[in-house]
Amino acid sequence: MKRMSKLFVLMLALIMALTLGFSACGSNGGSGGQNPVMNFAGNYTCDRANIFIAAEGEDGASAFVTWGSSVSEESSWSMSGKFDADKMTFEYSDCARTDYVYDENGEVKSEENVYMNGHGTITFVEGDPVTLTWKDDQENVADGMVFEYTGVVPDDEDDEIANPWSTADTLQAAAEGAGLDGFSIPEEAEISLGAVKLAEARYMEGIAEANVEFPAVEMTIRKGTAAASEDGDISGDYNVYKNTWTQNIKGLEVTCFGNREGEATKTIWQVDDTCYSITAYGLGGDTDYGLSPDDLNSLINGIQ
Repeated sequence: MKRMSKLFVLMLALIMALTLGFSACGSNGGSGGQNPVMNFAGNYTCDRANIFIAAEGEDGASAFVTWGSSVSEESSWSMSGKFDADKMTFEYSDCARTDYVYDENGEVKSEENVYMNGHGTITFVEGDPVTLTWKDDQENVADGMVFEYTGVVPDDEDDEIANPWSTADTLQAAAEGAGLDGFSIPEEAEISLGAVKLAEARYMEGIAEANVEFPAVEMTIRKGTAAASEDGDISGDYNVYKNTWTQNIKGLEVTCFGNREGEATKTIWQVDDTCYSITAYGLGGDTDYGLSPDDLNSLINGIQ
């Protein structure tokens, strides 16, 4: 794999092929059913950091960030969310950060998945050039920085995008891709939020993931090997919560984390060499949302 400074080249080329004909300062948002993010799609730069913005679907946005801290070290962030055209902002809660170290030949010497499910917002400001600001709630890494639109798309077909996750058609396929015997969640089970429905299945080495969406809550359920975990935690959520407690469900001792007493934003448990996690994040500004004991009982009883 080549230098991180070129990792997003293929992504830029592929997405720009779809956005050809639109510039960051160009077309009128919303005309002809166009995703308004098309008005801001492209590359933005500040110091050593680059942010590439792309439109997804009718009103979605995604961002891919590369940031070099030295000649041999670089980091990437990827995130996506729904675009608010009135505020010219998109909020995300799925940010994944990966750090890379390179040898003298530009090949990856080490790779570390620092965190997943980070939250934050990206806000655009019209002008010449168009600019954006990135509010990263996980580490506040871009506070005070203003990124300017450049529209530059490098041309190097040999570069690759480093993304540890792959999508799968089914949870069983995700389990197989992760190297697990199987993975299932209690689909159609009724909890306080409504019926549990799978929105997307993903996998990486050692971990399978089910994304479940409700009108006001985004839920992620994971199953993985102990080797893929850090102290039994495969959630990718490294936020600090006010409350930590344990409760017994289905004969299992699960550990819960949340800012509201008795409401678990993150829940983790382990059975032999297999680790599990559930994270539930409130949308629309409810950053302290958590699952009730009854909801956890219904969910964990159906996760295998």
